[in-house]
Amino acid sequence: MLYFRNREKEQLISFTKQPRYKAMAIYGRRRTGKTALVLDFLENNQDTSTAYFQITTFDYASCLNDFISVLTSFNGQLEPLLHPYSTFRDVFTFLSTTQLTHPALIIIDEFPFLAKKNENVAIEFQWIIDHALKDMKLILLGSNLSFMRKQIQNDQSPLYGRFDVIMEILPFSFSEIHELFPRFEDAVEVLAQTGGVAQYVMYFKDYSSVQKASEALLFDRTGRLFLEAPNLLMQEVRDITTYVSILRVIGASEKESGKIAKQCGMDQRNIYPYLNKLIDLEIVSLIDNSLSVKKEHRYRISDSFFRFYYTFLEPNVSLISTLREKSRSIILNDQYHEFLGFVYEDIIRANIFQYALDYKLPFVPRSSGKWWGQVCKNGIWQESEVDVIAYDDHHLIIGECKYRSKAAGIQELDSLKMKAQFIPAKKRNLFFLLASKNGFTEEVKSIQDPNLILIDQI
Repeated sequence: MLYFRNREKEQLISFTKQPRYKAMAIYGRRRTGKTALVLDFLENNQDTSTAYFQITTFDYASCLNDFISVLTSFNGQLEPLLHPYSTFRDVFTFLSTTQLTHPALIIIDEFPFLAKKNENVAIEFQWIIDHALKDMKLILLGSNLSFMRKQIQNDQSPLYGRFDVIMEILPFSFSEIHELFPRFEDAVEVLAQTGGVAQYVMYFKDYSSVQKASEALLFDRTGRLFLEAPNLLMQEVRDITTYVSILRVIGASEKESGKIAKQCGMDQRNIYPYLNKLIDLEIVSLIDNSLSVKKEHRYRISDSFFRFYYTFLEPNVSLISTLREKSRSIILNDQYHEFLGFVYEDIIRANIFQYALDYKLPFVPRSSGKWWGQVCKNGIWQESEVDVIAYDDHHLIIGECKYRSKAAGIQELDSLKMKAQFIPAKKRNLFFLLASKNGFTEEVKSIQDPNLILIDQI
């Protein structure tokens, strides 16, 4: 069953029904369900004559022969007419002129496999889209994020501006995961360990509990997801050694580039190409210090599957190999609860604009993020953070998120108000937000303050 892709299905149907649309690009990180989406579309829209072709080789000639085989299986009369052709351009040109029955829609899956290794392929498909589709439509799918984005977004790319519809398939949101795992704590753990990647989430659904799924999939050398993170890296970069070192250093925390370089034993100037590549792959993100008068930022692993893997699994491969599922309770100690707290913060920040639409906030923010800096507590200056910052030109929300078994109390609100003194609000109207997994004390709930926002349900 295909979950939570109704909007994407509608876009696919709209593309096939709109006469002026010719080309569509579908991309997203691996395992998010791109192929499942198009196969579901084919199964449920059989009135559209379609040829689906999945690229499995980098070799141009072999790929072309496989493509011709797909077309001849669609109509056997095409076989003797197609085999003399030696380019995709020639094949598409023939299809656009022949009176023989041929597909109205051609879907090519894993297009980057071919185009990345053969530099003229992008130029060739530019010509095909511009001149050879005629009565046909073309959909190109790709999992290589950096390559697909370059083709779609870079105005120097041959394929730039050629797609009538561009669709990015995203991981499941927390609310979608929560539908599949009704217990709140289970949904948070599934998000923490899968990053919302559709295939991983569905693996977890196959088990009677999140713990059993985690033990079998991650804390076992034979588990489906045990080698997934390094395998994904190897498909995107030539040598993963330095990338692994960087990811281990960042782990669950956020770090400045200088500290990352120092812990990796690298010159700071040499680490930026690696960090930029990880950002392109949407594994790492750059976090700005909201409202800071300085231009400060940190790096963090934004993909929570990779964050979980390089915080808990990769540093403990030997222990997992020896103890298998028994290693889980040893490895996921107090640090794991703190890790889930970071995930809870991510959930609240990701929902901040939806809270505004649901009238849980007094205004619609234009920006959101977090803040860190020096605060003075009891006469002592120390580094501190605020989990959530959301603001426009006239309003500012600062928020604290508590993922723990007891209710949030007045001390959390007092701490937030203390930190607010050191945040450059610039005369904005100030609001305080507390988010708590287990609600709030009666003392907090009894406060009659229009500038206090309490979030105890996602």
